[in-house]
Amino acid sequence: MKQKMLHVMPECFVDTNLIEYLLDSCVNHQHCCSKVVGTMKKRFADSFAIGIIDKDKVEMGYLHECDELAQRGHLTIYKHKSLHHYLITIAPAIDRFVLDCAKKQRVSLTRFGLPSELKAFTKETKQVTSNKDRRFKALFSAIEQNDEISLLLNVLLYLNKTMYKADLKVLKSLFAS
Repeated sequence: MKQKMLHVMPECFVDTNLIEYLLDSCVNHQHCCSKVVGTMKKRFADSFAIGIIDKDKVEMGYLHECDELAQRGHLTIYKHKSLHHYLITIAPAIDRFVLDCAKKQRVSLTRFGLPSELKAFTKETKQVTSNKDRRFKALFSAIEQNDEISLLLNVLLYLNKTMYKADLKVLKSLFAS
């Protein structure tokens, strides 16, 4: 049985699939950015939490309560000014992120029965079943050596290992390498 990491909260179905694949754990799936933030503020108000959200067109008010620590490629990490809350944003959204990572790794999505055009790919990622879809897991396996996928994994592993004792300099250095 996989470990449960309720303090790790991705916002959508395919994000959940990716994060569960990377961490080989069950995470706390939320249905949108506002639910990630709401859960962090209410259920995890006095504890450690990591939210993974798309960098949507509208800036979330919660980001104004955070400091941007580092950014590289599609990924940006924020830390709440006074809480042990971290937000990882994926710009512009998970769909483009995965497509770009696959392209950089020269991996054809059609090999996994997935469309390579953004609109059609997004339609697949928005399906409720995409959180357990084996096609995505196979794709993630094929692109896990991508530098941004590796960065995301390393940040998640570091934060989960150190939690309340995370060193912001170390986090920033992960983005610099």
